[in-house]
Amino acid sequence: MGTTKQTAEILRLFLRERSDPGPFYEALAALTVDRMPFDLDGKTVLDFGSGSGHNSAAMMKRGATVVSIDVEHHLAVNAGSKDVPAVVSDGMALSFGTGSFDGVFCSNVIEHVPSIPTAFDEMARVVRPGGWAWVSWTNWWSPYGGHNIAPLHLLGPSVGPRVYERFFGPPPKNVPGEGLFPTYIGETLALIDAHPHLRLVEALPRYYPSQKWILKVPGFREFATWNCLLLMERV
Repeated sequence: MGTTKQTAEILRLFLRERSDPGPFYEALAALTVDRMPFDLDGKTVLDFGSGSGHNSAAMMKRGATVVSIDVEHHLAVNAGSKDVPAVVSDGMALSFGTGSFDGVFCSNVIEHVPSIPTAFDEMARVVRPGGWAWVSWTNWWSPYGGHNIAPLHLLGPSVGPRVYERFFGPPPKNVPGEGLFPTYIGETLALIDAHPHLRLVEALPRYYPSQKWILKVPGFREFATWNCLLLMERV
């Protein structure tokens, strides 16, 4: 597990993420892999929505065979530059056979997909029974839930974007309703609870996992969980 000092460093780098993203994502990937409870050595893992490929590279250092996918070509190319096998693929219809992987890793992606149920169905399909799924995302009511429009997203998914655009113009990316969709912890937990092939092992705040009690408090968890992490088993 990461130390308090490591977590503090991650938060420091996060404050500079918009102007200097590389150090933040490299440090976060290293800490994430250190905290992963799943065995990676010799396993085949799908990095679902890999972005720049930092997480893929970190998992490969732990002995995993990683296939990186992203819907955006330039991101898949960037991940491939780190010697990670990279494929352009839509997470709503993955281009892999059933049971192709021992595990699926998905960091900060599901808030960007138009259908979370479809994304979970596809993750479950490509993971073998007994395998695992590691999924985290920035829940809407968290401090950074609105991404580029934060903190105005706290006005709500309808009012917040309109106020932002009135004062600042359209956001450069992650436009709510187009590239960013309000995603809530309670609704996502209910979705997993009802899923026929995914069993929740643990839910916790990604950046301060020792405070996992937060996830047991409806309402409060939507604001206090900066980034929600779900650890699941494929059944």
